[in-house]
Amino acid sequence: MVHSAFVLVMLVTAVRAANDWSTPCLSGVCSYDLPASASSASGTLKIWGSADAISDITPAAGWEILGCNPDTLSQDIRLVCKDDETSAADCAHLYQNSGADGKIVRLPENCGKNAFARVAKSWVPDDQSIPANISSSIVRRDGTQPQVKALTIDTNFAAVDTSKTGNVNFAIRAANVPGANGDLVTSPPAGQQRRYTPRGFSDFIGDAVNNIKGLNDFDVNKNTTLSPFDIDKTFNLVDQKLSCPPLAAGLKVDVDAKAHALASIGVAASGTIVPPKIDDFAIVSTLSADLSGSIDMVADVSATLDSGKILLFEVGVPGLDFPGVLTIGPSFQINAEAKATLDLAVDLNVGVDYHIENAQLVFPPRSGDKTSGTFTVQDTPLKLSLSPSVKATGTLEAHLIPSLNLGISALDNVVNVGVFLELDASATMTLSLEATKGGSAPADNSTAPGAVGSITTPIKPKPVSFGGCFEIGTGLDVNVGADGDFFGLFSASTSLSLFKKDFELFKVRSA
Repeated sequence: MVHSAFVLVMLVTAVRAANDWSTPCLSGVCSYDLPASASSASGTLKIWGSADAISDITPAAGWEILGCNPDTLSQDIRLVCKDDETSAADCAHLYQNSGADGKIVRLPENCGKNAFARVAKSWVPDDQSIPANISSSIVRRDGTQPQVKALTIDTNFAAVDTSKTGNVNFAIRAANVPGANGDLVTSPPAGQQRRYTPRGFSDFIGDAVNNIKGLNDFDVNKNTTLSPFDIDKTFNLVDQKLSCPPLAAGLKVDVDAKAHALASIGVAASGTIVPPKIDDFAIVSTLSADLSGSIDMVADVSATLDSGKILLFEVGVPGLDFPGVLTIGPSFQINAEAKATLDLAVDLNVGVDYHIENAQLVFPPRSGDKTSGTFTVQDTPLKLSLSPSVKATGTLEAHLIPSLNLGISALDNVVNVGVFLELDASATMTLSLEATKGGSAPADNSTAPGAVGSITTPIKPKPVSFGGCFEIGTGLDVNVGADGDFFGLFSASTSLSLFKKDFELFKVRSA
């Protein structure tokens, strides 16, 4: 069921600044926009509740902050009210009715990492000094100065007594590309009825998801908004040697990984910061990538191996940060894994080559969801070399696994959870055959899945003949999941398959 306060939030389609630093937040509604630039993240956080629950300590509300650390969420600050009639009235709002303690306040720019904080404690400090650059503008005509106040501020919203403040609601729409900021109206137009989107989202989440989707379409080779991440490197998964003089044997598996990728993320969320709870939530992510590489195996040993998942590469992706309320820190990883049971002497190289265009997901999934994006298998080279008169049996399973991982922290770390988009590109081999003469068996098969290739001989005077069975396949499995519970909206058991298909690359059976 959608929270009653949540359904009241309507998305205004015109994208304009929601935050006005010249107007004090004294009416129970306040907004904050992420700093805007041509290539940075964008978004708006809005809070609303009782006018006695939300206040403002920015210059717009008459306050001057006397020193504040811009890099922390919790601190003691001193502040003083400007000496004029309007400022005095606005400053008084902080202390009206139940006092300052427990109120949620808007902070000035460059005061704390966060836009909004809880007043944990208020008092009159012994230190009444005022810096000269501020005192000249606030000292009264009779030569006296206003009283300096002090506050302890933090983001421990769970400590607020809701019996005094009531609930404080919030809504967020944001993306790591420009265009997601804009006004969020906290009451519907006259006569507006409760509305649900076909996805099962409330109005705000459903509309915000559609808005963010429109920002995230891009061409991996033409985009100029996001910085791509690239990798072109060879990694060793297994390198085992066995020496028993005069014989020596070994097994080596290498992965040549190449990737050129772009990832965008967006989020829509709503709930209450007092008490801390998210009632509805959706992540929108788009990935475009060219993924290519090869898996090389050289073996002349009987062995069973399982490398486990090995991290080959990791890089941070621009994320979204409303400190103390919601932070999403993405990273792009490439992992690899190899499993094999072998009794052979073989040299194998199989390619893995995919193009992914605008693979878009919305998580958590809802009934009726339709995935989007194009997954294309490119030319997949294959080369096999066997030693003369050697019987080769075995199975090999190798995986190249790029993933987009989103670390999510909500409401002063009340919940920390991870969401991932994983693309498992695999190559499998089943081998039971004999080669009567030395040589190689290359193949280049990019036809439709299920097509059967043929073995050709590059050097005619030394043909290769086989007896037995030889199968090689590739596959792509694209899925989304989470590693924990997020306010009951999704859990580690929540998953979504975007694409799954196996391709028979090469198959030979002969007597």
